[in-house]
Amino acid sequence: MIEYSTCDPICTLRLNNPPQNVISLDLLEALVQGIGRANADPDVHAIIVTGRADHFSAGVDVNILHNEIRSSADAVHMSRVFQDAFGKVESSSKPVVAALAGHIMGGALELAMACHFRVCTHGTKFSMPELQLAINPGAGGTQRLPRLIGAEAALHMLLTAKPVSAKQSLEWGLVDALCAPDELLNAAMGLAKSGACPVRSSERVDKVSNSADSAAAFAAAEKTIASGRDEIIAAKIMLNAVRVGLEDSFAAGLEQEQIGFAQCIETPAPHNKLHLFFATRKTHKIPELQVLTPKQIQTAAVVGMGSMGTGIAQALAAAGVSVHMLDTEAQAAELAMGRIHQSLARQVKRGRRTEQQLEDLVGRLCVARTWSDIAPADLIVEAVFEQMGPKRSVLTEIEAVCRRDAIIASNTSTLDLDQLAETLTDPQRLIGLHFFNPAQAMPLVEVVQAARSVPDVMATALHLVKAMRKIPVLVKNSTGFIVNRLFIPYLKEAFQLLEDGAEARAIDAAMRRFGFAMGPLALIDMAGLDILVFTDVQMCRAFSHHLPVSRIATGLVEQGCLGQKTGAGVYSYEKGDYTPRHHRLAQDLIAQVQGAAGKLARAVDVDEITDRLVLRMVSEAFRVLEEGIAQRESDIDVAMVLGTGFPDFRGGVLKYAYDTGLDKIIYRLDALADSCGERFRPCKSMRTKG
Repeated sequence: MIEYSTCDPICTLRLNNPPQNVISLDLLEALVQGIGRANADPDVHAIIVTGRADHFSAGVDVNILHNEIRSSADAVHMSRVFQDAFGKVESSSKPVVAALAGHIMGGALELAMACHFRVCTHGTKFSMPELQLAINPGAGGTQRLPRLIGAEAALHMLLTAKPVSAKQSLEWGLVDALCAPDELLNAAMGLAKSGACPVRSSERVDKVSNSADSAAAFAAAEKTIASGRDEIIAAKIMLNAVRVGLEDSFAAGLEQEQIGFAQCIETPAPHNKLHLFFATRKTHKIPELQVLTPKQIQTAAVVGMGSMGTGIAQALAAAGVSVHMLDTEAQAAELAMGRIHQSLARQVKRGRRTEQQLEDLVGRLCVARTWSDIAPADLIVEAVFEQMGPKRSVLTEIEAVCRRDAIIASNTSTLDLDQLAETLTDPQRLIGLHFFNPAQAMPLVEVVQAARSVPDVMATALHLVKAMRKIPVLVKNSTGFIVNRLFIPYLKEAFQLLEDGAEARAIDAAMRRFGFAMGPLALIDMAGLDILVFTDVQMCRAFSHHLPVSRIATGLVEQGCLGQKTGAGVYSYEKGDYTPRHHRLAQDLIAQVQGAAGKLARAVDVDEITDRLVLRMVSEAFRVLEEGIAQRESDIDVAMVLGTGFPDFRGGVLKYAYDTGLDKIIYRLDALADSCGERFRPCKSMRTKG
C-alpha cells in the first residue's frame, strides 16, 4: 500500500494502491505507520508523500461509504478516523512535502493539505467534489482549505465542485510550487531540503484574519445555497462547518465536520447518488462478453454529417480514433469540420484543451469524398435522418464498400435494428450505437444488440464506448430501446395533461420541483415538436398500450409551430431569447382540443401532475425489464439519469419506485389506469416484485 524508501536524508512514502491509488483504510493505516517510522529514524530529515509520476490519488475509496457506513454513528467514526490520520501527518516533527500530479480530488486533496508543503506539475487539477455525492468533506477539508486559500476561494471550491488549475492553485496558495512533470520528485526534494520550517495549515490565520472578508464570503455562499435543492443538505453543512471553524476553532470545526457528515448520510440523496456511482461502473461488465478480447478500433467513418454525425465524429477523434467524414451533400462534411473546429476552439478558450490538443484532434479528422474513401475503416457509423428507408439505403452502401471484418453501426434512436438489418448480406456485424445530442458531450451511449449481432462485435463496441470516456448501456433491440421507450411516454403524458385541463407552466413547474432541470413542455419546445410527433408514430406502431400523442402536439406541428427553432411551440420565443412566453395560438388550439373532447381547463394539483408523468415512466420501466431489453435494473436508472436528466438525487426511475414502495406505486398506477387509461396499468412482473 505504501512504498517506503530513503535517499540521503529524505524519506519517500509512495502510494501504491493501483489502479487509482484510492485511499482505503489499509492504505491510511500504512501511511500513518510510514510517517511514524520516518519520524523515529534519526537519519531522516524530511518526508515526501507522492504517488505515480502522472497520478497522485483519486481520493478516498468510495467503497468505504458503501460498505462501512450504515448509520450516523458510523459516519462520525469514519470521519474521525480520517481526521486523526491526517492530523498525524500534519503533526509530524519533520517536514512533509506532497508531490502531486493528475487530478487531486476530495480525500487526496485533504491529505495533501495536511502536509506542510505542496508541489505539483503544471497540468495538475484540484477539486473538492463531495457535493456531487451529496456529502461534505469528512477528513478536515472544510477546515484546512479556507486557512490555506481564504474563505471565498474555499467556498467556491466546496460549493461548485469545479476543478481548479495548477496556476490558480499557486496564486491562491493551495500549492507552494509548480514544476514540469519530469521534475516532480526533484522539486519536492528541493522543498524538503530547503530547511523551511513546517507550516501547519490548521494553524494558518493569514488568509482568514479579516472577519469582514469572511462574512462577505459567507453571505455570498448563502445566496448560492438558497437556489439549491432542499433534498441536498451538503452545501449548508459545508458552509456551517467552515463558519464554525473560523469563528470558533479548528478543533470545533473538525467536530462540526463530523456531525455534518453524519447529517448528510442520514438523508436519501447520498445513497441514491452512490447507487448511480456504482451502477455506472458496471454497465459495461457483461460476464459473457468480458471473457472476449475486443478489437481495437483505430480508424472509423461517420456517414451523415448533421449535428449528430458531427458530434459522433468529434467524440471518436477525441478518443484517438482516425475518422473519415462522409455525406452525400458535397459541402456537409466541410461544414461539419468547421463546426468541430469552432467547438474545440471554445474549449481552448475556456482552458479545457490546449492548442496542441486541438491540432492533434483535428488532425485525426478528414473529409471523405467518395464511398470508397471509407473502405479501410474498422468501424462505420451511420448517422442519417431517422427514417427506415434512408437508413437502409446508406447501410447497404456501407456494406458494399467496407471490409468484411468491419463493424457497422447505426445511430438510430427508435427504429427496429432487426428491420434495418434485413437488407444486409451479413447482419451479424450490425449493431446500434445510440448517442445523445450533443454526442461529443453527452456521456451516455445505448449499445444495441440486434437478434444476430455476434458477441465479439458487442464486446468491441462496449470497449470502444469506454475508451471514448462515455458510459455504455447494453440493450436488446426493441423500438425506442430504454431511454426513448420511457421518455417519449413522459413527454406525451405532458400533452395529455394539457388536454385534460392542466396549465403548461404548472406542468413544467411540477417537474422542476421534482428535480428535472427543465419541464417536459419547455424541453420538447427546445428539441422540436416535429421530432416527438414523428417518433410517436414508431412507438405506437410497436406498443399497443401507448396512447397516441394529443392533438395539441400534432396540431401545433401542422401549423408550423415546432418549438424554439420556429419561434413558437407550446410557448412563444423572441429571437435570440429562449425564455418561454405565452403563445396565443397554442392556447387557442388547447381550448379547441379540450372542447372537442368535452373537457375544460382546471387547476390540476402538483401531485397529480407528478404521478402521471413520473409513474408513466416507472410503469414503462418495468415493462422494459419484463421484456428483457435491459441487462439489469440499475442500467435503466443510469440510462434515464444520464440520457434524460432524471434527478440523480432520486437514484433513477426504478430506485425512486423502490424507495417510494412498490405496493404504493402499484396502487397509484391502478388508480391512474382506472381514471386515465390502460397505459398506466402495471405489468405482471411489477406486481410480482411488489
